[in-house]
Amino acid sequence: MGERSINIRLNRALGQNFLKSAKISRRIVESASLDPSLTIVEIGVGSGSLTSILLELGYTVIGFEIDTRFVEGNKRLEGEKCTFRYEDFLKADLSSLPEPAAYVANIPYYITSPIIERIMFEGPDFVKAVLMVQKEYADRLIATPRTKEYGILTVNVNTFASVSELFQVSRKEFIPQPEVDSMVIELSLLDEPPIERERRDAYRGFVRQCFSQRRKKLKNNLKGLVDSPESLLKASKIGLDARAEELDVEDFVRLFRNIYPNVV
Repeated sequence: MGERSINIRLNRALGQNFLKSAKISRRIVESASLDPSLTIVEIGVGSGSLTSILLELGYTVIGFEIDTRFVEGNKRLEGEKCTFRYEDFLKADLSSLPEPAAYVANIPYYITSPIIERIMFEGPDFVKAVLMVQKEYADRLIATPRTKEYGILTVNVNTFASVSELFQVSRKEFIPQPEVDSMVIELSLLDEPPIERERRDAYRGFVRQCFSQRRKKLKNNLKGLVDSPESLLKASKIGLDARAEELDVEDFVRLFRNIYPNVV
């Protein structure tokens, strides 16, 4: 049985678009191919459709849900292998989460970027994150240089993780029906990312500066960081007329290391 059975008026302000049936939820869990010994962190539990399948397959679940109207109905799921935290995942203390864990979630569209950034850069290390997101958002994550979808998010995520699209979900599978289709994606942290963990925030700020004026040449966006952007670009083997959207991840890493060789 899917989310159709709940007796709660869905809150559009919280991005509540629930699946009509358990078919898609089961496919999400099965496509994750996770070790049953892992603890699964679920963001946006709702009425527990996805949680039920995770528990059925033997996983331990820690679920976050901001809407306390689901407390009573979800008590049936709580127990030794399932705990719910009725709070905002974006503000929650994540230090108590097991490491490594795994994430499985149908993410509210309007806070997709903050949630992924929290998972990637503020939470504990994770084995895998299998997330249902807006199709257009997934396209940004896997975008290539010189495309309009390619930007800060693409570079920052792909510097530290591998990203793959698992399967598309039609908008017709949801109530209420959103205006766009969805995509289930998989994020896996790289074993040896090119930027050390303690330098991630500095690197992310650097990438943001590079894209600060997207249509301008990169050398103009670098003026606040170095005295001679032209010399830096030459040393990094990047054309003087290049724009940030033309660089791949390796280019950004090389530039960052040339500017901040010893920054932690």
